Amino acid sequence: MSAKRKVLIAVDGSKNSDYALNWYLEKAHHEGDELIGFHVWQQKRLPTFSLKAPFQLPAEEWKEIMEESIKEVQKVENEFTTKCHSIKGKKFESESNNHPGEAIVKFAKEKEVDLIIMGTRGLSQLRRTVMGSVSDYVLHHTDKPVAVVPLKEESA
Repeated sequence: MSAKRKVLIAVDGSKNSDYALNWYLEKAHHEGDELIGFHVWQQKRLPTFSLKAPFQLPAEEWKEIMEESIKEVQKVENEFTTKCHSIKGKKFESESNNHPGEAIVKFAKEKEVDLIIMGTRGLSQLRRTVMGSVSDYVLHHTDKPVAVVPLKEESA
């Protein structure tokens, strides 16, 4: 019997993270794994004034933006729990942070995970070099093993 592992999978609702989750479920899941789906959502910019009422704080717009963000997180959580319905030791956590790589590294350290699994964003080599990527950041800033699962193109 293998030792219990604590596995963090970064989920964001994209086809890339979906593919990574499916890869884990089909190829890497061990009975007894504790699986943590972790979603980092980026706070949308809140307007500082309203065109409807220029001299008032745009509270209604803020409320709409926050409700939209909450719905987005709930959608990602529902997709995760649906796909992982048969896994007993699963959890979902989310955090608002404009630096997803930093959030993933910090969360993995705090939760003392044994493995981080994440998809790729599919950036070109040039964009990845100029902008960096979340997976590159995580690979270079964590002391945890990381499995980066590239999206396979559908064969025609």
